Amino acid sequence: MSTAGRAARLAEELAAAEAVVVGAGAGLSTAAGLAYSGERFERYFGDFARRHGFCDMYSGGFFPYETPGERWAFWSRYVWINRYAPIPGSAYDDLRDLVAGKDAFVITTNVDNGGTTGT
Repeated sequence: MSTAGRAARLAEELAAAEAVVVGAGAGLSTAAGLAYSGERFERYFGDFARRHGFCDMYSGGFFPYETPGERWAFWSRYVWINRYAPIPGSAYDDLRDLVAGKDAFVITTNVDNGGTTGT
């Protein structure tokens, strides 16, 4: 089935549904632009990467920093970037709009800001 066909079927199923349960994982955050490596990592954590040699935010969370201050410097920036800073893309807003007006429950394995935009 084509992408357009799948989208049409989803729209039909959602229109007929009394309630919607959505299970999502890291792909939803990635679609929203919350990448933990690459350009976004370099922009916000390039200083940590150059000093310690890790290449993504996930690895930085497990790094054995020399001081508590440096560990908290990493984590405070991590929390700001992934919880409070604006989300680069619209995937979470799109999902909210898709189930608007429905009795909906969304559960994810994500640890970022995701579901809090615009609510």
